[in-house]
Amino acid sequence: MWYLTEDREAVLTTVREFVRTEVAPQAMEIDRTNAFPLDLFKRAGELGLLGVTVPEEFGGLGGDQTTHALVLEEIAKSLPVLTVAMGAHSLLAGGLIEMIGTTAQKSRYLAPAASGDIVLACGSTEAVGGDNQVEFSTRAVLDGDEWVLDGGKVLISNIGVADVYVVVAVTADHVDPVTKAGLSAFLIPAGTPGLGVGRPEHKLGWHGSATGSLSFSGCRIPKENLLGPLGGCLPAMFVSATAEFLSCGPVSLGIAEGAYELALAYSLDRVQQGESLFDRFQVTRHKLVRMYAEIESLRALVYSTYAERDRGELCLAQGRLLKVKGAEVSEYVAREAIQLFGGVGTVVDTGVERYWRDAKVMAIGGASVEALMDVIAGLIKRRLA
Repeated sequence: MWYLTEDREAVLTTVREFVRTEVAPQAMEIDRTNAFPLDLFKRAGELGLLGVTVPEEFGGLGGDQTTHALVLEEIAKSLPVLTVAMGAHSLLAGGLIEMIGTTAQKSRYLAPAASGDIVLACGSTEAVGGDNQVEFSTRAVLDGDEWVLDGGKVLISNIGVADVYVVVAVTADHVDPVTKAGLSAFLIPAGTPGLGVGRPEHKLGWHGSATGSLSFSGCRIPKENLLGPLGGCLPAMFVSATAEFLSCGPVSLGIAEGAYELALAYSLDRVQQGESLFDRFQVTRHKLVRMYAEIESLRALVYSTYAERDRGELCLAQGRLLKVKGAEVSEYVAREAIQLFGGVGTVVDTGVERYWRDAKVMAIGGASVEALMDVIAGLIKRRLA
């Protein structure tokens, strides 16, 4: 592939061995039990995979964005939910700390996060909607040398396993509907009095993501736990969200590849009327070709976009497009893979149907593809202005 360099190949070799020997053998059990893959998460940290793009001075590999995409794609072929946990940790929470944290905060949190010694979570979404910050009700009020938080968050990944939560709260009389000024970010250690952690939800897909609710009732944290400028964390959140949307491209690509590889192998092995499904039925071959075409189209979009990102472009529209197109392709390929398996494709133990479940959540988790389409339209219009 044109985007593979010697350094990237070296990282990819490590990831492939990790997936083959440690991730793949546990994938079905994690999906069945809905257990957070903590041992694999920690192991990813030991291998440097949680800090691929984190500067070396803060414990990371100091690598580029394309290398990070390769890591996510390879892991998602076997266990997409591990990449979900990694994204919430490294891109959302870790990204905010890296962008707007003080040097002291970066030293305290980024280095152990990059090594997997601590787990991070990002608490932003509320019941009124993830992108409807104007109506957010979680508030933080300064009382002497402490901030006091009250309110709640929903559908937050890595709850219960996180050691530190990056939480967004209203710190003004109201949130400006245009600039979104009035929102601030805070670092809240797990176990802080007044911080309540809910039960992880049992979802259609992403089993093991530890996704659920947080509550704050008179939750007091030191004044210095403010992360970034008072009332002005939204610009950084927009960038960290873009990084998350970008990551949905390689993750979706991995999901599609994992489902496709199972379907291709099954079509070559399953015999009907004396021939394999692949040789016997034209419709089987054509389905596989269309699946392959969609995968390769997505691959081209993913790595051309990441190449732009490595050149310094923010990729605001393209990043969101990767989530939209990635969800579309991964769901299509996974659905067709189930269809090629026939009746046994609906049997959980075959391992193919879980790819469709994870792909379906990709179209909703983090931001719905419908909402992102509207944001992309606005960004396109802005280019023409």
